[in-house]
Amino acid sequence: MRNVTSTSASTSRNAEKFLPKLLDRLGKAKAKVIANINPGDDQEVVLSRFQKIEDGLQQMEDLKLLPRVTLWEHTLFNQFTVLERRVDKFFLGDDESNAFIGLEAITSFLTSMIENVDQIKASIPVVKLMPSYPKRSLEFTHWSLPELGLTAIKTLSQELSQMGVENGIYESRAMANMRRSYEHLEGTELRLCFLSFSIFPAESVIKKRPLIYWWIGEGFITATQDKTAEEVGDEIFGKLMKQGLIQPHGNAVNASSISTSCTLHPWIRYMLIGLARDALLFHFDSSWPWMPSCQASVCRRQCLVFDQNPTSPGEEDPLTVFNVNRNYLSFKREWLSKLKNVVVLQLGRWQSSPTHHIEVDDEGLFLKGIGAQHYLSFKYLSLRGMSGITRIPSCIFNIISLEILDLRACHNLETLPSDISSLRKLTHLDISECYFLEGMPKGIGKLSSLEVLKGFLIANLKNTPSRLGDLVKLKKLRRLSIYIGIEAVMQDKEFENLKEISSLRRLKISWAVVSPELRGKIARQSLDFSFPPDLEKLDLQGIPLKEVPPWLNPRQLTNMKKLYIRGGELCSLDHAGEETVTECKWRVEILRLKYLSNMKIELTEVEDQFPHLLYLEKVKCHEIEKDKYEKNIFWSKSQAKKATSHKGPIQTSHKRAITITERSNIKIKKIRYVSTNDQARSKKLWHRHPN
Repeated sequence: MRNVTSTSASTSRNAEKFLPKLLDRLGKAKAKVIANINPGDDQEVVLSRFQKIEDGLQQMEDLKLLPRVTLWEHTLFNQFTVLERRVDKFFLGDDESNAFIGLEAITSFLTSMIENVDQIKASIPVVKLMPSYPKRSLEFTHWSLPELGLTAIKTLSQELSQMGVENGIYESRAMANMRRSYEHLEGTELRLCFLSFSIFPAESVIKKRPLIYWWIGEGFITATQDKTAEEVGDEIFGKLMKQGLIQPHGNAVNASSISTSCTLHPWIRYMLIGLARDALLFHFDSSWPWMPSCQASVCRRQCLVFDQNPTSPGEEDPLTVFNVNRNYLSFKREWLSKLKNVVVLQLGRWQSSPTHHIEVDDEGLFLKGIGAQHYLSFKYLSLRGMSGITRIPSCIFNIISLEILDLRACHNLETLPSDISSLRKLTHLDISECYFLEGMPKGIGKLSSLEVLKGFLIANLKNTPSRLGDLVKLKKLRRLSIYIGIEAVMQDKEFENLKEISSLRRLKISWAVVSPELRGKIARQSLDFSFPPDLEKLDLQGIPLKEVPPWLNPRQLTNMKKLYIRGGELCSLDHAGEETVTECKWRVEILRLKYLSNMKIELTEVEDQFPHLLYLEKVKCHEIEKDKYEKNIFWSKSQAKKATSHKGPIQTSHKRAITITERSNIKIKKIRYVSTNDQARSKKLWHRHPN
């Protein structure tokens, strides 16, 4: 018998040529078999089997499906290879090798081949058959899905339905196993949160924080006696990741515990679409069954998809409006004013990439359609990442039921209303990365329910009636980020007020880039900081000090678990003249040092200063020469233990340092180290102006 292995391997990976060659070989096999059996009923049975196989393969060839599979999956490739080899071996071998084959064996084998073809059709990853669309460059200010692309998706959906691919997927054994994993999830809130992933497009990278905000707004999760709603959301996100139902995105070694973004496997997504549709959680358009619809007649959740315009609210207007992938928003004020029962208005981005933004027309004047008299249960509004909005209408700040307001990265936003004290139920306010914002409004200190405040701006005294001292009144505030602007004027001992916010657990301070003349002044003002004793996380970006300040000290920050330092002038973490006794050791477990061109720190020093360390990132530190840095390090204690367990116990810190270095060299080939998000943020904070 001739050797068919090399032929199979060479043709199977060529999607353009594979099916025509397989059909040709199948035709030859049919002619050979028919020539060796008696005419009559037996021949008709064999012919019908061959015809069914040929029809299934020809259907895939006519629709040109295989060239549209952008990435051949291992399972699909193996199935075609097996089918091809069976044709060659069973039918096209020499006469002596298959002379003994009887009619019963032939029909049985053809039946199994029919099952092979059906399995292949069900295994085609539908998500990867989608036509590719042009990617937005950073210079684009407007991009939307071309109409031709939308037509292509609808056409493809109809083709796949004709082939029965969708039914094959939902009825497969793999899908049945995944359904069982869903059924074993404990609690309604965990299942509802998991089903919410069904609306996201294939291969999306989903940011955790907007997702949790949505869950809170919908009421999928609520606060418990000992946990805030956001902490419950973090816990659910972690459970789904730990069980493998969502996958971590990023380069973290301990991704399941510290990842802030995730992706979804295509087959799990198919399962969720079926379950969410059956549960009437979302409506999925019949034109393309794997995308949500803007229709909200039954489900009461409208999804803004492609260029579809949302329908006017009927008798049961939507509870939720979610922007799935619209890049340009243009609404009439009247449409918003009719949404009298809306709870969630997620118009902004949920995508992980900071380069993804959404444009609005008329500077977002349609937002004036939001009226406080209509919103008695409105909880969550997101305008995150929306360009073109220069001011937020005051009517939004009169919605007394609002709990989460996300204005992050509204890059054109310049002013907020003069007083926002009406938002007494507000728990989350995010105005970070709004770099054109001129100051803070009055009334922040009266937001008694506030738990999270991001982007608090320190500007000049005229534009910032709210100062850090006002935040002392916020007894529930546990997370705070502060942006020290270019025109920052700090009052004497202003940052000492931070220690009075006893509930604060996470703090981020970012410094804008200023001229060399002002840098010295801001550096001096940055020496008088004082933090609450129970602070667990400190994130410093663009710190203008070269020497480590007195407040960055393990003696004062005794409960610190996470320390992030990104960008700035800092040269070292050593406090000159202090003995490294046990009491001075950091209790930090996660340490991230990024873009610190002046900082030279050896791994042995890290080990000595941070004996409780579980995870370390060191990226672009110590610039040896222009644009050349010491090697990046990504290290995890748990991974290091696995790597060294067969070598016996480590005797000295020197040997352990070698192990960490070796581990980082291994990882450097496998991991993309610097995320787009971190690069973009670092450039904004530290490299905005040349020195």
